[in-house]
Amino acid sequence: MLTLAEPPFPSSGQERWAPQYGISLPRFSMIDWLNQNSSKSPMNNLKITGTEALKKVPDSLFSDMPQYKEVIELLLEDIERGNHLLLVEKEGLGNKKIVDRLLQTLDRPTEYMQLHRDTTMQSLTVQLNTKDATGIYEDSPLVRAVKYGHVLVVDEADKAPIIVTSSLNTLMQNGEMVLSDNRRIIPKEFMNSFGGKSASFISVHENFRMIVLASRTGFPFLEEELSAPLLELETGEISTTVKAVGSSPVVTTAVMGSNSAGSQTITAIASGSAYATATAVTYGRGISTATAIAHGRSSASATAYSYDAGVATATVHTIDSSYGDGSAYAYESGVATATANASGSKVARAQAIARGNQVVINTQNMS
Repeated sequence: MLTLAEPPFPSSGQERWAPQYGISLPRFSMIDWLNQNSSKSPMNNLKITGTEALKKVPDSLFSDMPQYKEVIELLLEDIERGNHLLLVEKEGLGNKKIVDRLLQTLDRPTEYMQLHRDTTMQSLTVQLNTKDATGIYEDSPLVRAVKYGHVLVVDEADKAPIIVTSSLNTLMQNGEMVLSDNRRIIPKEFMNSFGGKSASFISVHENFRMIVLASRTGFPFLEEELSAPLLELETGEISTTVKAVGSSPVVTTAVMGSNSAGSQTITAIASGSAYATATAVTYGRGISTATAIAHGRSSASATAYSYDAGVATATVHTIDSSYGDGSAYAYESGVATATANASGSKVARAQAIARGNQVVINTQNMS
C-alpha cells in the first residue's frame, strides 16, 4: 500500500467513519446541475476580502469522453460535498487536464503551488515579494486559500519532503497546520473559543478545497499500513490495475493508469472507508475501459478484458456498505458492457461476454 508519507507518529485514535451520502441510482450529471443551479451552491456565498479573486485557470481544450466526464462529475460531487481531492497517476498529464476541466466548471478563485524536494514549511506558508525595492514576507497561496475560501491546487506533491506532505495530510484531514511564523490554522468552529478573532490563529474558510496532484513513482510515497488516503498501482505487460483506498471522510482518492500495450482507460475512486479496484487488459487492437467508484464503506471492483478488436467496458458504482462487481469480456469484434450499481448493504454483480459481432449489455442495479 502507498500513501502520502507521514512520520511514524502513534495512532491518533481518530475514528474511521463514512458519511451517508444518499446518492440515488441512476446517477445524474453534476456538470449540468452546477450549470443550472449555480446560485444554490454553498460555494457561491464566497466573499473575497484582502486579496484579488484569482482564477488563473488554464484555458485548455478538453474532450468530454464519456469515461472522463463521469470521473469529473464524481469529483465535482465530492468537492461540493466538502471533500478534498488526491489525484494520482503513473505518468503523463491526464490528471492536470482533468483538474483544468474541474476548475473551469467550478469557476472559483484558484491558487497554485508546485512542490519540489527543496520545499520547506516556510516556503509552503509564506513567500518573499519585493515592493519599492523592499523585501516583504506575505502569505503563501496556501494560506490565502485557507483564509478566503479559494481552491488550492498542489502539484507534484510526491517530490516534497516528508514533513511537508505530513502537514498537508493534517490540513486536509483535520483542518490544522502550524505555520513557520507560529500562527496556527485551525477549524472554524474552534475559533469561537477565541471570540471569533485572534492574530495567532487562522480559521479554515468553509469553501476552502485542496486538489493534490502526485505521481505514483515519486518520493516520498512509502510502504505503509492503512492510515490516510491510500493508493496502489501495478502495471503488467498488457494489463493495468489501479486501486484506491479511502480512510479519511474528507479526502477522496482517485487513481488513474494507462499502458502502451493497448488502448486502455482505468480509473478507481474511493472516499470514506471505501475500496475501489479497476483492471483493464487489452490484447490486440481492442479497447478496454474499467471504472470503479466506491463511497462510504462499500467496495467496487471493475474488470474489462479486450481480445482482438473487441471493446470491453466495465463500470461499478457503490455506496453505503454495498458491494459491486462488474466484468466485461469482448472477443474478436464483440462489444461487451457490464454495469453494476449498489447501495445500502446490497450486492450487485454484472458480467457481459461478447464474441464475434455480438453486442452484449448487462446492467444490475441493487438498492
